[in-house]
Amino acid sequence: MSDEKRRSTRIDAGFEAYVTIGDVVIPVSTRNLSLKGALLKGCEDCKSGTLCELHLPLSPGIRIVVEGEIIRRGGGYAAMAFKEMDELSFTFLHRLVTLNADDPDEVDEELLHVFEKM
Repeated sequence: MSDEKRRSTRIDAGFEAYVTIGDVVIPVSTRNLSLKGALLKGCEDCKSGTLCELHLPLSPGIRIVVEGEIIRRGGGYAAMAFKEMDELSFTFLHRLVTLNADDPDEVDEELLHVFEKM
């Protein structure tokens, strides 16, 4: 995918997480995260077009929960586009990306456009 299409700052992030598809729970790890999606390792059964939910535990009792869709697979990874999350999860995700970004101001600028074309 070209840099022109990728308008979200991605952070390298190897977090342990899990994906749920219906009643199935799949342990995964993140390769990277942005305000719009994640690249996931360990989601071999996640097919393109699959609706799912990503659960990213941050600490006991605190986690990011995001509804989304697997948009592509390849190279042992599944790319998930985020579709919906509650306000608290978005706040945690924004903070996590901002704290780990090379240019935190750029992340805040992206926040103004994060929901465009969705």
